[in-house]
Amino acid sequence: MDPRTLIWVDLRVQPFATDLSSVVRSTYQLRYIREPSVIPKLVAALFPAAICFEYDKPGPKELEPLRRTRLEFPRLPVLMITVEHWEELAVWALRMRVCDYLVVPVEINDLCSRIATLVSLGQRKSLQGELLDRGVPDIATSAARCTNSAHPRDRLLPAISYVEANYSEKVALGVVARLCGLGRYQFSRIFKRVHGTTFRDFLIAHRINRAVHLLHAPGASITDVAFSVGFNDLSHFAHMFRRYVGVCPSDYLNETKSARGEG
Repeated sequence: MDPRTLIWVDLRVQPFATDLSSVVRSTYQLRYIREPSVIPKLVAALFPAAICFEYDKPGPKELEPLRRTRLEFPRLPVLMITVEHWEELAVWALRMRVCDYLVVPVEINDLCSRIATLVSLGQRKSLQGELLDRGVPDIATSAARCTNSAHPRDRLLPAISYVEANYSEKVALGVVARLCGLGRYQFSRIFKRVHGTTFRDFLIAHRINRAVHLLHAPGASITDVAFSVGFNDLSHFAHMFRRYVGVCPSDYLNETKSARGEG
């Protein structure tokens, strides 16, 4: 396995809208392809560290190469990037044991960090080579069918991925519970047991962590950051920020400016 080689499979309908693959070209030896039929030969020849599938409008035809790759190369880490996103698609990706799932737009630093983690995973060869479903599953299939026999932590993975993709929007408990094939009460109970905190507190902590990251950007605005991470009430944002970080957002922002040498 070459730890610097990645295969990037562009299955977008409009492939020239953006070029996320260019972000990683300077760091990795990138093999960019639009024809998925060559994937088996490339994997055999290059021994890549990971493979990225990029979509804008994924349908059964576009998703089939990813499913087939997971079946043929179960130890090869896979990153899925998509523009259009819905709950059943996230569940399908998790069912296919996709290692990471990103929704565009995505921050460049976040993309690079995710890919680095993916490459590290490939180097450790820690994925289990298990047989996946032979056919492309119905994307609208209930999450319960694919989570009934999973370990409690694994059963909660759809909820974690959903938060990562949708933390800036309203996240309803009923939606994430249904993604995991659980009722609201059962989901809440399992989540608290596995993660040691309530789902609501987990969501707030994730939003505050993202806010902390965004406040380090030059020219950051507390109001813009608060709304971008899912808070519609600035006083509530300030209260939660102080609770999790220990200082109010304005003091934290001033500290980051001082660290950069700004007045």
